[in-house]
Amino acid sequence: MSKVIVHEELAVDYTPVALTPSVYNPPSGPSATFAIIHAEGGAMRYRDDGQNPTQSFGALLEDGDIVELPSIYHIKNFRVVKTDVDAGKITVTYED
Repeated sequence: MSKVIVHEELAVDYTPVALTPSVYNPPSGPSATFAIIHAEGGAMRYRDDGQNPTQSFGALLEDGDIVELPSIYHIKNFRVVKTDVDAGKITVTYED
């Protein structure tokens, strides 16, 4: 059974954003093995293969959507960008 180990909130704009390594893989304590991402503030595009999405390429993530990242590899490779000029945010819950 997994448990929540930490949360993080990241602003998302027109520059691709990655999740924070020091948060999901801290020098001491457990590393995350699962993440749930909640999107707010309008449409975004994401990729979980380590490549940067663009405003027109990547999986669509709309306001209120949830993405599950099932492994540390998906967490490390997640990137997100806003599809328009207004910033949004993602809230990430990490579990071990």
